Amino acid sequence: MKISDELHAAIDLGRIVERTQQMVRLPSVNPFESTRLGPVEGEALFADWLVEQLDHLGYEPTRHEVVPERPNVWGVGPGGDGPIVMLGGHLDTVGVEGYSGDPFSGDLSEGRVYGRGSCDMKGAFACFLEVAEVLASSGQALPGRLMIAGIADEEAAMLGSTAFPSHGPAADFAIIGEPTELTICTAHLGQYAVPIRTFGRAVHSSIASEGLNAIEQMMKVVSALGEYRDELHARPGHAMCGSGSVNAGVIRGGNMVSIVPDLCELEVDRRVSPLQTSAEVRGELVALLESIAAHDHSFAWELGAPLVDSGPLDTPLDHPVVLAAQIAARRNETPDDAVAFSGSTDAPNLGVPAIIWGPGSLSQAHTIDEYVEVSQLDSAAHLYLDAVLELIG
Repeated sequence: MKISDELHAAIDLGRIVERTQQMVRLPSVNPFESTRLGPVEGEALFADWLVEQLDHLGYEPTRHEVVPERPNVWGVGPGGDGPIVMLGGHLDTVGVEGYSGDPFSGDLSEGRVYGRGSCDMKGAFACFLEVAEVLASSGQALPGRLMIAGIADEEAAMLGSTAFPSHGPAADFAIIGEPTELTICTAHLGQYAVPIRTFGRAVHSSIASEGLNAIEQMMKVVSALGEYRDELHARPGHAMCGSGSVNAGVIRGGNMVSIVPDLCELEVDRRVSPLQTSAEVRGELVALLESIAAHDHSFAWELGAPLVDSGPLDTPLDHPVVLAAQIAARRNETPDDAVAFSGSTDAPNLGVPAIIWGPGSLSQAHTIDEYVEVSQLDSAAHLYLDAVLELIG
């Protein structure tokens, strides 16, 4: 029997499911705009657990506090001087408002593990750890090494992945376990989120004509963004990702109904093609606002600092990390076509050639009954094992 066959036989699906349940029962909700974490929420809980697991596996875990109580953690296994393969993902989850039932139950029912983070993306971490467990138990010397990395704050400002290159160890390849239904994703749009502010002149609403309504000024921006969206859709785009998009996501303005508002703020989400940079996108937004002001001298505006500035992913289809995943997919009879991921991820910030590839469906992520299929966890562990062996063995 080939050593890879022996390793596959050692994969323990029960252990994968149990670890997934344990992780779901550790609430790691991103605090988003809050400056305080509740007593049971935050990445630190999950990070502590992951450190224990890595220590058990002999992976010499390291923890770096990106901000207090919000760490990145990683461990590198034993091996030779060959390539280092990162199996990585984010520690945080979205919130649980409106969740049906216990969001942290980790219940196993009808072949699914339920709970916040089960799909996005604690199930993938269970598969990562299983690969590390199997490799450690084999006693086989590997030419390269496996790294497992947990990253903070993916669901908000991506502080963790932005900090990782300057604090974490360098890897040669990365597989990020976001839910793709085990489809290999080599590209995705970037994200540039930024606030736009319009200014007015506050007066009592009974003499509104003597003031200047900042909300009405922002309506001009919203209208212009609609035209900008249509223009984006008409552009030639990236072969996989298209030309990007723009969305007016959050708006705030006014203090009282009887006062003409003097300030309005709009948070705009711009998804960026691999054919563009965030600097070019910012330039387009500036040009849009300047165009409004050129036609309306009462229009006063400000483009704030970016809330999120995460680049696009565009890994070449002939890169070894892509080819290794495709070889693993063919061996395990899962899809081997390379496609674009519909979301945005940490991967471009890590500075490592990467693919997005993981168990679970993006349609289940962030929902109020999140789950991951056990069959997907089983397949993912075998796929990751084959890909890792292909890259480092």
